[in-house]
Amino acid sequence: MQTLGNDGIKALIKLLETESEAYGPVLKQALADAIKQNPAQVQHVMEEEYQTSAPRAVLNTLEEICWEDLATALARFAAKINPDLEEGLALLSKFTSPTTARGDISAPLDQMAAHLRPALLNANTYAEIAAVLGHYFFHVQGFTALPANTDVKDLSFSRFLRKKRGSSLCVACLYVCIGQRYGMDISPVDVAGRVLVHMYSQARGESLLIDPLDNGKILTEEECLRYIRSRQIEWNNDFLAPLSSRMLVRRFIANMIYVLNKLRDERRLKYLRNYLEIIQG
Repeated sequence: MQTLGNDGIKALIKLLETESEAYGPVLKQALADAIKQNPAQVQHVMEEEYQTSAPRAVLNTLEEICWEDLATALARFAAKINPDLEEGLALLSKFTSPTTARGDISAPLDQMAAHLRPALLNANTYAEIAAVLGHYFFHVQGFTALPANTDVKDLSFSRFLRKKRGSSLCVACLYVCIGQRYGMDISPVDVAGRVLVHMYSQARGESLLIDPLDNGKILTEEECLRYIRSRQIEWNNDFLAPLSSRMLVRRFIANMIYVLNKLRDERRLKYLRNYLEIIQG
């Protein structure tokens, strides 16, 4: 495969600005090959050529190349017996920010876990642990759970860690990612359509539910039953079945589809629907 120099990549990008239906796919494939061979070189040329903003046609092509590669990566993720949640969250973050790397998620999580270590080591019960986590996430770090998602970026976990605001699903995953670093039995659960965080230990005889949308409030049994009754349904122990990494990724994608359906953004919806099929398959 021929390697393009900087001038070749510049020429290719210039051609993409005025691509025709006949040659557009050929040019797109050539740029995809260049990105796979040397992504840093392509990024350098883009920054040198477009110091303010790149033409929409070029940005669309770069996005679509990334989204096609993301489909392949999600297929590898879905094929694993027990895929890693953080890997899935990093992959999905690429949909709105193609340059996202695994370290953009693991590094801030590792840092928070290190900050929490002294307090967690002194917590004796899950109620105390939940109180420590809630205080740290919402009062020290300043994380905010949005009651509704109006932008797919609100569902990007890497952006959530940077901006400290995002969907309640992002907050639930934050609890899980930190808790797992300390070997806790912790997972998101779906209680009649409401995502909560369940901390459970059969050995310790402890079980509690946390509401990620309400600043980490620990819910009492009565509060949970009252919510269930308000939905006019009966309690079912299946409500406490952990949502697997695959199920969580599927829910993130479904929520993105919901947001973009309202915007009638068929260009992005086409890719997301494909991702949903990949994960479901």
